[in-house]
Amino acid sequence: MVIISRENLQEFDAGPILTSFKEIPPGDHSLTPFELAYFDDLATTLVVDPLKRYLKHLEGDRAREIARNFVQMGDVRATLQDYLAIPSVQTFLTGYPLNKRREFRDHVLRFLQMFSVKSGFSIEKCARYSQEGNVGARLIATRAWRKGEKLSRLCGVISAMTEKEEDTFLLPGVNDFSVMYSTRKQCAQLWLGPGAYINHDCNPTCHWVPSGKSAVIEASRDIEAGDEITIYYGEGFFGEENERCECVTCERRGTGAFVGADENRDTLSGASVELDSDKLRRVTRYGLRERRGSSLSS
Repeated sequence: MVIISRENLQEFDAGPILTSFKEIPPGDHSLTPFELAYFDDLATTLVVDPLKRYLKHLEGDRAREIARNFVQMGDVRATLQDYLAIPSVQTFLTGYPLNKRREFRDHVLRFLQMFSVKSGFSIEKCARYSQEGNVGARLIATRAWRKGEKLSRLCGVISAMTEKEEDTFLLPGVNDFSVMYSTRKQCAQLWLGPGAYINHDCNPTCHWVPSGKSAVIEASRDIEAGDEITIYYGEGFFGEENERCECVTCERRGTGAFVGADENRDTLSGASVELDSDKLRRVTRYGLRERRGSSLSS
């Protein structure tokens, strides 16, 4: 926890953070797993939660106003400037050097893309999945995407983890992070960012294309406006042969959780997921979760 005086807050200089940024940030970064998790939590609190009305206290009013202004005006620089003027954001960033502050800026930009008219997708509430308490999220295409086309404004961000970091950091039922085990690099990787909102389907519309410390999503088939953006988590993620899967395809086919066995609807199996040559393990579903310990002062 960083404690600074009001005088230091008044001297906070956002100018260097706003220098030479790109609307679509580069995929490379130097964030540790802890930094990525903290940045992801605050970026979601600033951008996603206010627009989806998950902040029910007065402290979220300023963030909600800024986010709504971005949706209406699309002014990226002004939006970043407004976020950086929030005292609690300044307090948070004071503990980091300039290069990390810029990486926080980039992570906020990734989440802003979810609400940009240029993105080609939008985020909606989703009540399908019982394992999320029927309160989650889904990503919906807002325009047609052709097979092989990359959704350049939708990405996942990756940070390699040591075994000690994995054991210390991941708390099932407390934090809702995704972990990918890379068979190529022989290590676990924390997987966050807007891409963590993509739901599973047994007949997915998209797949991930890993690239260094990030990954973009590519259309596996033609997608029309209104279709959900989905990926395949793996054949054993929702129990044996995905017997507890609640996806749209399973509902249509009468398979998975829709074969009539009540016990199939209880919980996720926690099994691993194959992603090309990598394995993705979800500790819990990401969803539009309530934030623990996130607080904004206007």
